[in-house]
Amino acid sequence: MKILFTFFLMFPSLLFAQAFTNDSLYIIPTNGDTLNIPINVSLLPNTTSSSFGLMSVCLDIRFPNVEDLRVMLRAPNDSIIMLADQKGGSGNGYYGTCFEENAANGWIYQGTAPFIGSYYPEQTLNTYNAGINPNGVWSLLVKDLFVFSHTGTVDYFSITFDNDPPLNPPYSGCSYATPAGCKCPDGVSTDCDLLPDLTASALAIMEAHQESPGQIVFSNSTPNIGWGPLEIHGIDTCFCGTTPVSCLDTLCADSTPVKQLVNQRIYHRSGNVMTYYDRPAGIMFYDRDHGHTHIDDWSSYTLRRSTPNPDATTWPIIGSGNKESYCIINLGDCNSYFGYCIDTTGHILLNNNIPNFGFGSVSGCGTAQGIYPGNIDIYDESENAPGITLAAGTCNGDYYIVSITDPDNHFLEQDKTNNWVAVPITLTKQAAASFEAGGFTYNLNGNNVSFTANAATADSCVWMWGDGSGSSTTTTSGASHVFPASGSYIVWLYAWNYCGPTVSGDTVLILPLGLNETLESVVSFNVLPNPSKDKVMINYTLVNANDVSLEVFDTVGNRVKLMVNSNQTPGKYQVFFDAKADQLAVGIYFIRLTSGNKNFNKRLVVMG
Repeated sequence: MKILFTFFLMFPSLLFAQAFTNDSLYIIPTNGDTLNIPINVSLLPNTTSSSFGLMSVCLDIRFPNVEDLRVMLRAPNDSIIMLADQKGGSGNGYYGTCFEENAANGWIYQGTAPFIGSYYPEQTLNTYNAGINPNGVWSLLVKDLFVFSHTGTVDYFSITFDNDPPLNPPYSGCSYATPAGCKCPDGVSTDCDLLPDLTASALAIMEAHQESPGQIVFSNSTPNIGWGPLEIHGIDTCFCGTTPVSCLDTLCADSTPVKQLVNQRIYHRSGNVMTYYDRPAGIMFYDRDHGHTHIDDWSSYTLRRSTPNPDATTWPIIGSGNKESYCIINLGDCNSYFGYCIDTTGHILLNNNIPNFGFGSVSGCGTAQGIYPGNIDIYDESENAPGITLAAGTCNGDYYIVSITDPDNHFLEQDKTNNWVAVPITLTKQAAASFEAGGFTYNLNGNNVSFTANAATADSCVWMWGDGSGSSTTTTSGASHVFPASGSYIVWLYAWNYCGPTVSGDTVLILPLGLNETLESVVSFNVLPNPSKDKVMINYTLVNANDVSLEVFDTVGNRVKLMVNSNQTPGKYQVFFDAKADQLAVGIYFIRLTSGNKNFNKRLVVMG
């Protein structure tokens, strides 16, 4: 090992500055061990102070996914501070990075890798400028928390001491040490539990899914968009079945893994004081195949056919996957995985939209795990295999992959209603016939309404009119019905073929004569799915006849697509737009619906 140091003599009445460097190459362990890189410091004054002390810690790390890394500094008195804990998103490398209290690039937790230049560390260097003896062995500690995934090296490490180390910068973020920087959910109070809010990402499934005969595999992602970390700790209570065993064991006599009880830690802010309490939250076990510890029953997913019930968790199940057990870890954030973090209104969230972004102290694959607010855990397609298994004879056609995070409700959260997501998928590689397409459009002429089912080749279509007149059966996609009076009617369509029915429901609004002229011409306008990689479905409903145009614009106002330009009668319309087929670049677009002299706009996010 080569240890270098230089020093610069100052005026005789002052102390002197000195830098110590270790530029040997070290390989970061892939088995979860902590890399310890030493530097021997000598010939400095025996006591640090605000007049002389640690100024900076610089390093060079080559690693393809720095959010997997925990980087710490240990002083000769064995005290440890955190420089960066799983920060930087999915970028790679600390290239000539220095941690300083007068940094040019701001806080490390707000940065994105690759890190270049100077940053404020997560914990202040001035911890060591308050009376410790700086002489002795200092160590850079580097740990890969997501073992067996990547390899990398530490190429350089230095620490510098100098006169007048700068004061700590003002910290407005949220941490256990700075509870005043933590926001309560109402944005006003200062006494609250800081709970996580676990969701499921539709975009993760859209971006990465593969169908084969009898099987679907896909990526699954669980963002935390809440006010506090999801943090769990294994406790010293383990079982094989119902028999207590030592937690040092990993396998039971029947070769199943030993199960260990888990507590969820809930942080509580009370003014300028942060406390926490623990509550039971299921089990964990050591997965010998993956080489780390999994939280049991973390996520479940199924293939389902939709019904008019808006709760997708009630839809009939066509194929199932096992409840998956995950290692709960920060593997990205809302910025680095744009479109994965979405609130209940459908708005995309970024890191700065998460009030307590980055708050947490535990993440990894050991017996203490967690996901910080604004961070994301991800399992790719290969890790989720075998995914969903399909029964023999499963029909091709339109389905939904329904992913549910924490299906057994082990964890306390801010909102338990947003833990699931339903992602449309069309199966094309199964052996049997296909379901008919769902949905219908209609046109109004007074109380006489003409309907057109999207199911173009159904054996029969059963229409239930919702006005007490019973139902009608047609062998074609078209039907008409005269409603008895103005009002709101829920119409159901059952489109039958070999595979069974496709059930659709929609509301038909018939207004009293003349009233429609006083209303907005458009009563509904939706774009789904959004974000999208390719095809989106645009639905809109007109209450009066008008000249209608439907266009797509880019962010600088250039029209890139004209889809509708005609006079349309009152009714519901459905238009499909394929961003991939039209070769639209990744980015933000606007879909404009014009009816008469009224414009209605929807933002569309096109993903790569």
